[in-house]
Amino acid sequence: MIKINLLPPEQKVKTRTITVPKMGNVVFFAVVGGIIALILIISLVQSVSIRSLQSKIEKAESEASQLRPQIEQIEKLTAEQRELNMHMRIITELEENRAFEVMLLDELNKRVPEHLWLTVYARSDTTRVTIEGVTFSNLIVADFMTRLERSVLYENVDLTVAQRGTIEERDVVRFSLSSDVMPE
Repeated sequence: MIKINLLPPEQKVKTRTITVPKMGNVVFFAVVGGIIALILIISLVQSVSIRSLQSKIEKAESEASQLRPQIEQIEKLTAEQRELNMHMRIITELEENRAFEVMLLDELNKRVPEHLWLTVYARSDTTRVTIEGVTFSNLIVADFMTRLERSVLYENVDLTVAQRGTIEERDVVRFSLSSDVMPE
């Protein structure tokens, strides 16, 4: 039998219909829900990890502030030790070279002829010396150079400057020479 409902639409009895969702919609919502759940789980894990790291940082900072005086003391002692080692190295080098310097000056003293005066004796490095002086003649300078060449400690004696001048109204020759020094 056919039923016709003539009631106005507002008064009509509404029947409920149950619809079963389609399988594609269920899978889509399940995937989206799974992604959202995964994002929430990762976010939760990361926030726990961040809190843990922050507490470790705070603990390390408090330990560092407690140890700061000891660290400063260690740095100060390390700097003092470096400075002391540098001084000890210089003293050791001077001690090793002390006898050689004495031998060089003694040999130079033996080789200086009469009427020649030395004004400068300087070592520019460990193997070269510069000698400056005054005398009355170029011949005396040549004699001094020859004497130095005969020495076992001085080699390659080179005249760098020889010029005439006056000292207290006397004619003099100012000279400068350089030489290699050879340890025995």
